[in-house]
Amino acid sequence: MSTGSSSSPLVVGFPLYEDCTLLDFGGATQVFAFAGGKFKPVWLSLGGPQQPIRTSEGVEVRAGYAFDDPARPRLDIVFVPGGGAGVYEPKKKSVSGVVGAMLDPAFQKFIVTASQEAQWTGSVCVGAFILAAAGLLDGCEATTYWSQLENLALFPQVTVAPGFPRYIIDFQARRFTGGGVSSSIDLALELVLYFNGITAADQAQLSIQYAPDPPVRSGDPGQAPPQVTASVIEDQLTSFIAPIRKAVKRIV
Repeated sequence: MSTGSSSSPLVVGFPLYEDCTLLDFGGATQVFAFAGGKFKPVWLSLGGPQQPIRTSEGVEVRAGYAFDDPARPRLDIVFVPGGGAGVYEPKKKSVSGVVGAMLDPAFQKFIVTASQEAQWTGSVCVGAFILAAAGLLDGCEATTYWSQLENLALFPQVTVAPGFPRYIIDFQARRFTGGGVSSSIDLALELVLYFNGITAADQAQLSIQYAPDPPVRSGDPGQAPPQVTASVIEDQLTSFIAPIRKAVKRIV
């Protein structure tokens, strides 16, 4: 399918929030930006360019537009990144991480509104929980970060794909979801391929010299030694897995 052109690139909007993960949106941004002018990636946030966003890596970035900025372009694709678990404490006006984006009314309202105006909506990593909280993955097959698959399955209207896919495209619903973090690159390339064909995808891949050949092979629990998987789960349980599970149960 080819819907973009050099004169009217598809606008890909990345809704950012405090404690979102840098590679989740940075990797996909890189792909779209080097796809022969077929896409225009933009970053958005509640506070816009006047309010820096601190990522889960501790790096500050600035969105180009606020959610309610009348000057922001109309979005063709909504691409929600994952992040740390974060918190939602409205009395303290503290909203951060995936939990904050799941439970904050203003963030959820934007996700729903932007999805209604866009052709496609999707996520990578635990960004899937933000979409699921808004009901935007109801009736869809989806995936997420490997240690959060059981939590995603708590949403009764979401079908979790088996295994550890890098991405899932639901063509009928026009939804897409990706696995963890680095999956954003593969997912973005798949979207470039779908919208603009093999030449644009090849150009993007070569431009960013994306030829993965990692020195180790522990990219998901199907590859990693069991003791490594167990250790990572132990590290994530209290600060990452449990808070998101609590937020899901609050919603469902």
